[in-house]
Amino acid sequence: MRRCASAIGASIMTKYLIGMDIGTTNVKSVLFAEDGTKIAECGKEYPLYLIKSGWAEQNPEDWWQAAVETISCVIRDSGVEKSQIAGIGVSSQAPTLIPIDQGGNVLRNGLIWMDRRSQPETDFLEREIGSAKVKSITGNRIDPYYLSSKILWFKRNEPELYKKTYKILQINGFINYKLTGAVTTDIAHASLMGVYDVRRNQWSEELAELIGYDTELFPQVYQNDSIIGTVCESAAKLTGLSTSTAVVCGTVDGSAATLEAGAVDVGDAVEMTGTSTVLNICTDEWRDPGLLFEMYHGLKDILMLCGANSTTGACLKWYRDNLYHKESCEAREGESSFDAMNRLAAKSKPGSNKLIFLPYMAGERSPIWDSYARGAFFGLSLNTGKEDMIRAILEGSAFGLRHNIDEAKKIGAPIRELRSVGGGSKSDIWLKIKASVLNMPIVVPDISTGAPFGDAIICGTGLGIYQNPGKFAKEAAKIKKIIEPDTKWNERYNELYEIYLSLYQNTKRDFCQLAEIE
Repeated sequence: MRRCASAIGASIMTKYLIGMDIGTTNVKSVLFAEDGTKIAECGKEYPLYLIKSGWAEQNPEDWWQAAVETISCVIRDSGVEKSQIAGIGVSSQAPTLIPIDQGGNVLRNGLIWMDRRSQPETDFLEREIGSAKVKSITGNRIDPYYLSSKILWFKRNEPELYKKTYKILQINGFINYKLTGAVTTDIAHASLMGVYDVRRNQWSEELAELIGYDTELFPQVYQNDSIIGTVCESAAKLTGLSTSTAVVCGTVDGSAATLEAGAVDVGDAVEMTGTSTVLNICTDEWRDPGLLFEMYHGLKDILMLCGANSTTGACLKWYRDNLYHKESCEAREGESSFDAMNRLAAKSKPGSNKLIFLPYMAGERSPIWDSYARGAFFGLSLNTGKEDMIRAILEGSAFGLRHNIDEAKKIGAPIRELRSVGGGSKSDIWLKIKASVLNMPIVVPDISTGAPFGDAIICGTGLGIYQNPGKFAKEAAKIKKIIEPDTKWNERYNELYEIYLSLYQNTKRDFCQLAEIE
């Protein structure tokens, strides 16, 4: 296993921090001054390999190359001396299966959170162990989303590669390994792997034995803000970073985005819409999450009750890539395709001309947990226009968010305030639809990098820059605007929401039968 010498001095002159988020579609690196001022930002996209229905992979080297390029970019564009960059914190989409051998070589493409090929293994684990047992240890259910079933699929279907596996990393753990040579994972990622005992704060030997693998496969678990090393020489040459720059363990993208939004108190809630939509509600105790799930916040001693819709932004991107035409959508000079689509959606009336969209285009996580569910337009007619289809996608994703919030209310989770971050928060029409579907105001913070600012706060906490990171995050997340619900829209959406819920229940069996057809 490659090792890079790391030494953290007793005192580091702190001036700048890099927050990096590895998303499903792109890497974003942002350089911040320690007072929270954004200095430079850079992003780079990479491919998503949808090999067959329900399969979703990415190449870890694509993540690393994008990380190298974006770090180099923000250093170059900012003009900041590398010696002034005190630390870097990385968050990522989660969870992901990344097996490496003893030499640190990646053995296969990563199976990302969206991959649901391990449904047969999930069914096996449900029969042999049961979700009740798994929930009592991990806090969460059995599902292809988690790594417990993905690893079992890997062992069953690629046994030769499995035998060569030394450790299984998460995405930010892989980037951290490339930066420092240290093999680690953070507590937030560990809580989503399906084999971590959240009450004992250790890997569950019992579950690993029942499933059929060894906990030696998993790296040592660190707190999100733990310093795991400094940038090694090889990574420094590639990125332009200094070998004195510290690397903290990092966290899950949703945890970082929740912190960025200033949500740190019980009842604070954040919805983050990018490829998917994730709802995070701050709590102070592990509970039975019902049809939702739980994980750690970016700061110590804070937990989150979470809901996740898998393909909200991805559905909009699908429409853009397959059905959008610049001319027919009347795109204006210099206007992005998404801006043109938002403008078109605003032309359609609430309810999209009685068109309802199920946003399950890669199966779904909470609250239905169904690998076989698929997207559907219901109510198409000869009067349906492109503006109706686009708006229906926005409304369908808002219904999915409401479904998760309704489940949170059922188990008594308080929602004091809902904030919106991520790419979806840049769409005024989407925000208005969400506020009206939920019948509650949506608060949009002024800073919305997606997750990197949260990463920088976690990094600065580990370095001792922020003595009260929760207070700092709240003060930094100044309110940009508050989107109020429209009462008339809400009345229409209440009617359509009931149909939205019944549509899935009435087609659930058909989706399953469709999946069985080769």
